Amino acid sequence: MYMTARERKILEILLASHQEVTVKEIAQELDVSTRTIHRDLKSVEDTLETYQLELEKKAGSGLVVRGNEQDRSRLAVEVNQQTGLDYTPEERHVLVLSRLLEARDPIKLVSLAHELGVTVATISNDLDKIEHELAGFHLTLVRRRGYGVEIQGDEARIREAAGYLVLRHMDELDFLNILRDNINQSASPTVNTVSDQLLGLVNKDKLMLIERNVEAIRSQLTYHLADSAYIGLVVHLALAIERIQQGELIEIKDEYLDELRGTNEFEMATQLITQLESAFDLTIPVAETGYITMHLMGAKVRYNQDSLLESTSLSIAYKAKQLIDFVSTQLGVNLHASAHLLNDLVVHLKPSVYRIQQNMDIQNPLMEQIEADYHDLFSVVEEAAQAVFPHFHFPKEETAFIVMHFASALLNLEHVQGLKVLVVCSSGIGTAKILAAKLGRQFNEIEEVEHQSLFELQALDRDDYDLVVSTVGLVDIKDYVHVSPMLPSRDVQKIEHALRRVKVTKQTKKEPKKQESLTRQDETLETIQDSVRTIERYASVVHQLLHALQVAHIPDATSRDVLRVASKSLAETGSLENEERIFQALVEREELGGLGIPGTQLALYHARTEDVHAPSFTVYTLDKQVAVPGMDQTEVEVSTILLMLAPLDMHKEGLEVLSFLSSLLVEDPNGAKTLESQDEALITRYVSNQLHQFLRKQIT
Repeated sequence: MYMTARERKILEILLASHQEVTVKEIAQELDVSTRTIHRDLKSVEDTLETYQLELEKKAGSGLVVRGNEQDRSRLAVEVNQQTGLDYTPEERHVLVLSRLLEARDPIKLVSLAHELGVTVATISNDLDKIEHELAGFHLTLVRRRGYGVEIQGDEARIREAAGYLVLRHMDELDFLNILRDNINQSASPTVNTVSDQLLGLVNKDKLMLIERNVEAIRSQLTYHLADSAYIGLVVHLALAIERIQQGELIEIKDEYLDELRGTNEFEMATQLITQLESAFDLTIPVAETGYITMHLMGAKVRYNQDSLLESTSLSIAYKAKQLIDFVSTQLGVNLHASAHLLNDLVVHLKPSVYRIQQNMDIQNPLMEQIEADYHDLFSVVEEAAQAVFPHFHFPKEETAFIVMHFASALLNLEHVQGLKVLVVCSSGIGTAKILAAKLGRQFNEIEEVEHQSLFELQALDRDDYDLVVSTVGLVDIKDYVHVSPMLPSRDVQKIEHALRRVKVTKQTKKEPKKQESLTRQDETLETIQDSVRTIERYASVVHQLLHALQVAHIPDATSRDVLRVASKSLAETGSLENEERIFQALVEREELGGLGIPGTQLALYHARTEDVHAPSFTVYTLDKQVAVPGMDQTEVEVSTILLMLAPLDMHKEGLEVLSFLSSLLVEDPNGAKTLESQDEALITRYVSNQLHQFLRKQIT
């Protein structure tokens, strides 16, 4: 049975889901137009019919495959066992890069071309793109006639590029399925040829041993290791062991390694390395321990709503909101209306801020393209990052990642219509009219299409048009899309990309609105009820915090003394039960370290357990300073201990209020100073006023 690469991809998507999948979702997944998918569906239906399966099309909801589960499995096996010679350009690009990364000697272009069933010219064109991508990893692609092609560069960079390739082009579920099924020698392939070949970068027989040892470490961690972080660590170790056995060793600066040695993660990494040395009968350099430590520490700071109170998470959520505030104000667009932007930013910023703090290298091969495509938005986000993180230097590579989150939110918030397009060809007749008609039919957002000849361009103003599309190369106009008059699928993709850029740019060039005008009007009864319930939850938590707020002085006390007194006092007020369990939870949190706030005389103790009935924020002042572990791994001498407690089932509005209080310690210059003052009246007034202002902001 023959099927094209795109038909194979469509079938994979449909067979992987038992729920409806829209044509738009498939088109986005394959980066083609919906019209292209509709054209391919006839062949897909014919293939399904061969296996007694039916493609059910539900108006308004999408596509779903109906039929016997055994028939679905037979087709899935057939799809996955395709020879793979009909690769999509992206698949071919990935396979060429993976072959180069795993090769120890130069590879002939003829060999690559034969292996992938294409011409040498096609491979050469792929290598042009790969060379640009490798530059982002500071690697060099060496090409010489009679010599072949190979990648040269630092070992750490090669591993980083290989790991990036696997993690970028392989779905988490696919990876886990490969680990389970291939290792256990399942008879049925579970993923496509490209995913399978990507794991050719490592020896699959070694993955089971690596995974078993990582799983043992995972159970000992005091924080959740997400699947993405878990997979990243397994991939890193698999690549590391392969390369070490080939004699390729990695290096790390001694001073940075010394910094890592004092962390709990370094102890975990050392234990893991010892186990792997035994499992593989291999001596692993200490530099590898440092890199595993960085993986674990990076995973520690990933966003998890349950850990909003963690010391490493004090202000990231609030910082993300400030970024959204800044960009919204600059653009005059209410980006808070985006359903996913805040969460996406927090998920991204946590590991990013950690990497910036540790001066770790940040790679983004698409940085230059993103800055060129979204120039105005890029500038606004750069300003926002500088304003919100004044003590950090955000490199352009990192800014580009953040820009894409904002660009995605802008595209989803507003559907820009009424775009004006200019079509240019050599004569201005015939082919120009055909192309203009195709554009009008293909893209709903295009309202007006004009066509002119090459010789009429000098009299035209480029700014009168949102997009210029030309069938010939232009000299006087730089920003245009060069296409064939018949608009093949590759050119459709080029125009789709250009239109996305135009739509984002149009929104960034809007006149800034006053902040009040960002509020949506004429909402439905349901959304108003939801809004009222949200405000009620905010108000309830603020009321509980104000009710429990107290500032107490405890003479001649250690930090443990304070925790005992605080637990007992809050139990008496009814805020919690089982004061002994609360005390133990706080002691355990203290033993984990990272409670003292650097640059202050403050420590923030916090816990979230089922024994807490109502949230509380209390302040305890001491006669003499006591030493507690700081958030920057140093000891901090503190004279004021802050205690924040929350119920285990606290709703997100409550967590947001507590996160806001935490952020004051680092956000508000007067916050730490006031809390250090040991002035009961001043502290009480400050905290209560801050909570009141927060509540008013949520209401308005």
